[in-house]
Amino acid sequence: MNSAPTMNLLVLLCDQLQRDVTGPWAGPVLTPHWSRLAGESAVFDRFYCATPLCIPTRPSMMTGRWPHAHGSTSFGEGYATMNPGEELLIDRLHDAGYRVGYQGIWHINRAEGEDRSGEYAHFDAGGFPYREHEAMMAEQGIEPGSQRGAVRTRTDGGHHDWALSIPVPAKWTRPTEEHPDTVRAWAIADFILDAPPARPFAAWCSLGAPHPPLLVPEPWLSMFDPGDVEPPPGFDASADDLPEAVADAPGRQAVRGWGWEQWARGIAAYLGFVAFADACHGVVLDALARSGRARDTLVMMTGDHGEMLGAHGLYQKGVLYDRACRLPLMMRGPGIAPGRRTQLASHVDLAPTVLDLLGIPPLARAQGKSLAPMLRDPDAPGPEFTFIEFNGHIDGGYHVRGVVTERHKYVHYHEEPERDQLFDLAADPDELHNLASNAAHTGVRAHLQAALAEWMRDTGDFFQPCFEQAPAVPCNGGDSLGGVTRRHDIRQQAKGRPHATQ
Repeated sequence: MNSAPTMNLLVLLCDQLQRDVTGPWAGPVLTPHWSRLAGESAVFDRFYCATPLCIPTRPSMMTGRWPHAHGSTSFGEGYATMNPGEELLIDRLHDAGYRVGYQGIWHINRAEGEDRSGEYAHFDAGGFPYREHEAMMAEQGIEPGSQRGAVRTRTDGGHHDWALSIPVPAKWTRPTEEHPDTVRAWAIADFILDAPPARPFAAWCSLGAPHPPLLVPEPWLSMFDPGDVEPPPGFDASADDLPEAVADAPGRQAVRGWGWEQWARGIAAYLGFVAFADACHGVVLDALARSGRARDTLVMMTGDHGEMLGAHGLYQKGVLYDRACRLPLMMRGPGIAPGRRTQLASHVDLAPTVLDLLGIPPLARAQGKSLAPMLRDPDAPGPEFTFIEFNGHIDGGYHVRGVVTERHKYVHYHEEPERDQLFDLAADPDELHNLASNAAHTGVRAHLQAALAEWMRDTGDFFQPCFEQAPAVPCNGGDSLGGVTRRHDIRQQAKGRPHATQ
């Protein structure tokens, strides 16, 4: 146990927040509370999720490890649970003497017998208000069932039929203070105000907003006029040349046949929901200020993944485009120099960073690196690469890996390597022009493929890349170049292998 921790921790989380709609990134939603925090914080402009799916990426935030390393890779039995022995940031803080409080969306499935939430001073995971949304839709004359779209996705063992939440908004008709996210905000506000002054606290306010269902109170629901909403980049672009993981993504299937009027109504409600999330976090920040402990508190605001919101004709996440993967990250606290940061960073860096700043020993198996040098010095060098992975929505099915540099992004589709993607993010920030087959970019592509292959090997990935122009790199399990769907038993065998960093 650390003998005398002194700095507190407050983590503000959103679920499925598209960074570029918010005030700190010049978006259409003013977000006064986040904007005020940004003015006092180190603000990262090149921060990426570990994977664009909640179940795998939230453990990465807590462990500092990639999904293929901690074992929670997608929804589904045998896929959503972390490997035994994974240590979480929240446990380390509890063991170091912090009074720990967590309120809101959790999405972390631990191995049997390893749940420690009962040891924390406060823990209430909660979920999304699907039932309330359906009931209030009925009150408002909205067709029942229209808030979900049927999808059929590839799995490691075949296909799975399910339904995806889509942007059909409804008004929250009960008092605003009863909305689940208002309740979450006030619970953490009370936790901070009631915290004993002689003991440091670590608090998480993890909102459901703006993740669907779009159940939004007034005045936020009417804050944006659908008539003022414009189609996002690539909204009507053809999907003919895209890999299956993108062309047939759930976020495309579920909204096929939608007209712009439906999209505009959903996007306008989403923007209002973002403004509501900012107001909820404002409740917590105001409580921290009233507590008199703000100057001794490390404050971090971020999200689990982004939201396509119609860009490329997609809703939700599960793809490696920036709108689904490039996230907000703001950090304020003692020793942190306010201002923008252009260095690359990832979810896996968060746990190492927090422990470093709080002076607590690191997690032994963390694969990320502390961002503390960049927080203290805006000109400190950052990494050349960061990485993203995706392992399917339910029971695997797709295995996608991406590498990002200061300028480029390369995406490898294991099942369809011939449909890989290369984007020049400086010239094409909306990722509309795939340069993977452009002869002028052969060198860049090869450089990024080599970096991706090295990262996959070094971090113990459960397959190795199979690049069309690099046949010497073997495909794990004897997959053909075209990419054969990996079976559940192959993945389970791989999960038992020791990782390179262990």
